[in-house]
This record gives sequence, structure tokens and C-alpha cells, in this order.
Amino acid sequence: MADKIKAQWEANAEFFAKLIGSRGTPHHRMILNPCIESLLGDVDGKRLLDAGCGEGYLSRYFAEQGAIVVGVDISPNLIEICKEKTEGRENPRYNVGNICDLNGFEDGYFDLVLCNLVLLNVPCLTGALDEFHRILKKDGSLVFSIVHPAFNFYGPGTWEMGEKDPETNRRIGLYFKIDNYLEEKAYEKYWRSREGEKFPQPITFYHRTLSTYIDAILNSGLDIQTFREPAPITDDSFFEREQRIPFFAVFKVGK
Repeated sequence: MADKIKAQWEANAEFFAKLIGSRGTPHHRMILNPCIESLLGDVDGKRLLDAGCGEGYLSRYFAEQGAIVVGVDISPNLIEICKEKTEGRENPRYNVGNICDLNGFEDGYFDLVLCNLVLLNVPCLTGALDEFHRILKKDGSLVFSIVHPAFNFYGPGTWEMGEKDPETNRRIGLYFKIDNYLEEKAYEKYWRSREGEKFPQPITFYHRTLSTYIDAILNSGLDIQTFREPAPITDDSFFEREQRIPFFAVFKVGK
């Protein structure tokens, strides 16, 4: 399965990097990133692992805030994009690696681990959490985000849509439909570029219940410190749907 996931992200790397646009999508900037930053707290001088760093925009951001950042991703193509965007800088640094097996890092090496919208794309939830526990210092923290399992349109749910809003160019949400929430399985979805072009390969998503995530956290020896369902920080009508139900779920857990 790791080979399949790697192949998907290798094929999609350039499309994904263009979609992220070096600073994240509107949903990242207006909903998710402010929540992540508040939970990580002061990162100055701390060792931070960006686990599943993608094209590296959060690695770059937190390095600018004073963190000593290492970004890891399974896709060599994405790591090359990361390096191109930080050419001439020693911080952050990037490695190709699998978050389910971080054997290149010694026990207790990191103060902080950030895993942003990654655990829902890997089969090894327990393995990744065990590795995060191992590489965190005593009193270290992990902040991870997922698409909210109860409202996950990459899984068993979907919006029933109305007409397109001419001002936002988004369709108005009538209501969210959810079924088979308790059935945990993998889904494959094609993403599209900002211009509407389909990504070269589908992306695999693993639908899991909130209780599965909570049990996996506790079984790894980590303690849940904070759980957030962030709302948009703007009242812009573009986020009409996200102002009604949470798009993301964010955990802060500690060792």
C-alpha cells in the first residue's frame, strides 16, 4: 500500500504544489492554519518535524518563526519542490521518508511534531502515532489535523448542493448527507486544479471514526490536550458551508 500511495503523490506532485500555491488554499489560510499555529504556540528555537510536509509551505512558515524544521514526505518529487522553494537556506531541511517508519530520527529528538492533513491518507495510523511518540521529547507535543470524519466528503458523506452563487462561484450547500459513518474503509478521489483539470491520479483517503482516532492516540501513550473543530476566521460568504459545519478536526496531544 505504501508503494501505491507514493506513486499517487509522485504523479500528482506538480498539480498539488500548484494548488497549494506556496501558502495554502483559502481553506487552509482562513480555517486550518490559524488553529494549527495557536496550538503549536511559540516555536522559536524548537525542533519541529513537519510530517508529510507536501510542498513545504508550513515548514517554511514555521522556520521563519524561529523553529528548527525538518520536513519529511514520501514523495521524492514533492521533496524536490520543497528544496527548490528553499534554495540557499539551511532551515528548513527536507528528507524523503515514510511517517510510519521514522527510523532516521533518534528517540526524543523533536520538541514538536506537526502532521497536517496526512493521517487520513495513510493506512498506518497506529504506526505513525507510535513513531511520533518515540521521537518526541518528554513533554513534547504533536498537533495533527484531519478532514472531520463526521462531515468527510472524501469518505462516506457529501453535500446536497443548490445553485451556484455568482459572487463566490461556489454552489450553495443545502444540507450535508452522511451515511455508513461506522464503516471504516479506503476511498479514492480525484482532486482538481484551480482551473478544473483533474489530477493525474486519484488520492487515497482512509475514513475512520473519531473514536478510532482517539483510541489510537491513547494506545500510543499520548494524552489528548486539546481538540478543535475550527470555524473560518472570516465571515466571507465564500465559506458559507464551512460556517455551518466543521470542515476540519484538529488534535493537540502530548507525551
